[in-house]
Amino acid sequence: MIRLLFSLLLIGLSALILAFLQSTTPSYAILTGPIIRAGQQKDTVSSRTFSSKVDKIIRAKMLAFTRYGKQIERQSEGVWVIASVELQTKRETMTIQAAAIQGASGRLYQQSHRADGAPRLVSTKTLQPGLSSTGIIIFEMPEDDAHDMTLIVSKQPSPQLDAEIHVKLDQSVIEMRDRAEIGDNGI
Repeated sequence: MIRLLFSLLLIGLSALILAFLQSTTPSYAILTGPIIRAGQQKDTVSSRTFSSKVDKIIRAKMLAFTRYGKQIERQSEGVWVIASVELQTKRETMTIQAAAIQGASGRLYQQSHRADGAPRLVSTKTLQPGLSSTGIIIFEMPEDDAHDMTLIVSKQPSPQLDAEIHVKLDQSVIEMRDRAEIGDNGI
């Protein structure tokens, strides 16, 4: 009888320990999610595979560039946010396929396809090991969300067990323009 009671008590205690372990174990998505490296705009933020430094941020109501010899102008009901970045890969040739900006509300805004064909886009560049490359990333977002922003850059969309760089943007150095001209020399 005592042996049966002791066995039931041991089984109950084991179940409590297992329930506690299960409730405190991170989910699979968190365990295999991105490896985040964070920093400030003035710093070069490095991960295991690449590094990023934000040179300049511009906010504008209108975006202008030349594509195939034709002048293109894009207006926005919100605001264009243009990030000039310097990127460098460490070991392998790669492209930066994913960039997003997190606004003040916490929502993520992906790079805008309305600006495809603009010169110097990061998404069109191939990074070579040891060589730095500069380019721009263009976002379109609501004006009331365009402060307290964080730039998020990664090698691929939704990286799993791969690098993702988060750069907190300095609100005091963001340039405000009515019209942002993008040329072959940048912004």
